[in-house]
Amino acid sequence: MASRRHAARGPSLSELRRRLRAAEDTLHALQDGDVDALVVTRAGDQHVVTLQGTDLPYRVLLEQMYAGAVTLTLDGAIVYCNGRFAELARTPADRIVGKELTNFVAPSGRAALRILLEGARASKTQGELELRGPKGAPVTVAVKFAPLRLAGSEQASGVIGIVTDATEQRRQEEIRTHLIQQVMTAQDQERARIARELHDETGQSLTAVLVGLRAIEQARSVAEAVELAERLREMAAQTLDEVGRLARGLHPRILDHLGLAVAATRLVQEFASQHGIVLDTRIEGLDSQAPWPLLDNTIYRVLQEALTNVAKHARARRISVRLLRTDHNVELQVRDDGVGFDPDVRENGVPTDRVGLGLRGMRERAALLGGTLTIQSSPGQGALITARIPVHRSW
Repeated sequence: MASRRHAARGPSLSELRRRLRAAEDTLHALQDGDVDALVVTRAGDQHVVTLQGTDLPYRVLLEQMYAGAVTLTLDGAIVYCNGRFAELARTPADRIVGKELTNFVAPSGRAALRILLEGARASKTQGELELRGPKGAPVTVAVKFAPLRLAGSEQASGVIGIVTDATEQRRQEEIRTHLIQQVMTAQDQERARIARELHDETGQSLTAVLVGLRAIEQARSVAEAVELAERLREMAAQTLDEVGRLARGLHPRILDHLGLAVAATRLVQEFASQHGIVLDTRIEGLDSQAPWPLLDNTIYRVLQEALTNVAKHARARRISVRLLRTDHNVELQVRDDGVGFDPDVRENGVPTDRVGLGLRGMRERAALLGGTLTIQSSPGQGALITARIPVHRSW
């Protein structure tokens, strides 16, 4: 027994120096954040030790991902997984690291997994698998694998995988397709509205101008011609106003030049004048902050759509508009004293016209900027639309 101990303490000086250099290299790698796990090989087994104390930027990034992420050795052992993968596998992360990925895949998909991992040593691979945890139903997931290479090496040292819930992914695609259809429908409806207004108002006015010009040619006296010319001038001025109104509806240039406060004030004043509705307006705080064109345009469009809904459906005599900006939010409120409606009423599972595409469009505009839109109404009690949008950019 003593001779064995003596033999174990007897490596050569060159061997000791080699071990010292290897230890120094390992320490430097740990300090620089180049390593977050070690694979320790023992007689008959392999154990993965993760370094939980390493503060790696990419670890933070992966933990914030909605998709699952795993780092694997070339033979499929899990070196690291983020929280989302642990949720999909229905297993705590500390019980996942060190295990083979095949342990969390349904038996019917393990052959396909081996093929994907073998291919991922050289290039990217992708497919669908079924994750099975100790509890709950299996989860169908879409997986993408890619080789993980250290700097300066062409050989893969591991595999990185991205795992997403295939059911959720398909649902998101369906929502995206539905939203695209809504946008296209809204665009077609807007084009149809503009075409009607151009034909019914602008087109008829221009036709009347042409008829008037012909009448001037046939005038029997200068006085008669002057009178006709004055009428035509009034008609042309009215037509110009109509074209300007259409142009403002397509793109409110006043937003670019005078800002949201002036644009919103003018919009509600024109609406009240056009529809004979008593107006109560309060706008505060919009001049105290630097403009954000996307936010200003979103608020303007939501206000415009809300007023359009009042004109189409409410039969209101009075509207109240509140537009207030604080350090954190812009809040828009549009209240009317009209006939009201039930926001929860649906026809064949689809919201009625009053709360249909228009309201969905307003909600989508607010949601794109991290905001919310709510509606309160009941039959005979009017309606209140409230939009709140944060003023700080989140991207």
